Amino acid sequence: MVIIACVEDRFGMAFNGRRVSTDVVLRERILELTAGKRLWMDGYSWKSFAETPGAESAGIVVDEAFLEKAGKGEFCLIERAKPEEYRDLAEGVILFRWNRRYPADLYFDEGVLSRFRLERTEEFAGNSHETITMEVYG
Repeated sequence: MVIIACVEDRFGMAFNGRRVSTDVVLRERILELTAGKRLWMDGYSWKSFAETPGAESAGIVVDEAFLEKAGKGEFCLIERAKPEEYRDLAEGVILFRWNRRYPADLYFDEGVLSRFRLERTEEFAGNSHETITMEVYG
């Protein structure tokens, strides 16, 4: 599986059970990156994707146990799970950085990245964020 996560400057992903931020352009970018492949997520994440153009026809699989079910080469959007619990199953990581600080109580463990090498970085403008940085680790 390839883990996809969105983090603020200190690797925070969620606060009080909710994602720290969201952006429609970022969701569209995730759909572009995963086109033709399965994109696993839980019901909470699906709520933010449901109204994203193209989401209905994308290969999105919604399942609360998605991290146990995702196969090789498939993508998993993690917003409220602990990625370190699945580090041995990960084939790569795609991090989206908000380039801002938000309150957080659930963090992406940077140790997950230790098995991988940063392959590419790309910046793009979001809808509600001036600059979002995508980092691809493989």
